[in-house]
Amino acid sequence: MKIKVLATNVDGTLTNMKHKISVKAIEAIRKLEKKGFPVILASGNALCVLKTLKNYIGCSGALIAEGGGVVEYKDTVKILGKGEEARKALTKLKEKFGDKVEESWTNPYRWVDVALKRTVDKNLILKVIQNFPHLKLLDSGFAYHILDKNVDKGKGLKVAVRLMGFKIKETAVIGDSETDIEMFKVAGLKIALANAPKQLKILANHTTKKSNGEGFTEAVKLILSEKTWLK
Repeated sequence: MKIKVLATNVDGTLTNMKHKISVKAIEAIRKLEKKGFPVILASGNALCVLKTLKNYIGCSGALIAEGGGVVEYKDTVKILGKGEEARKALTKLKEKFGDKVEESWTNPYRWVDVALKRTVDKNLILKVIQNFPHLKLLDSGFAYHILDKNVDKGKGLKVAVRLMGFKIKETAVIGDSETDIEMFKVAGLKIALANAPKQLKILANHTTKKSNGEGFTEAVKLILSEKTWLK
């Protein structure tokens, strides 16, 4: 296994639970980039947020936004799903729960995904989503994401690495959420953080001892220390 590129989740992986990004995680990303390993940001967030984050952190890899629904590399944007049904579901949720439904401020900038704050019980939202056969609900731990069933980060990762000229098995992934499961199923090397759910840890080659940004930093040190993994 030769690792040439890294894809990482953002919230809960590079940040703590208050969305504060770890300085150590940024330093680890820059160390990877300096050694010639492009870093891909993969998130449920909107492309505009990831593009800004990428520029300030110093990542050179592709971007996987909206849970895999949107992929961007060097100004080439691929839309991998449809958003019309998700917006219809949002209308139904608002009719049923009124002001309890709080949208993410990024929704006007999304093509595929509808993101909601976790202000309504997940099971109640699922009951509404079940009336839309082409939709699924994901919980990142920070927000609910209503999106096309054909969309996931694994498919987004395949498109991202292809645009970059790499093979999927040359990719390492680091994550902490159920939204990262599909990436873990396809990547060559999978590292779960200590704060990840059991189903993600089962798929992982390694689980860190630490959580959040410190866990990410631990994972990067592991990758760089294992010469058999490196290109």
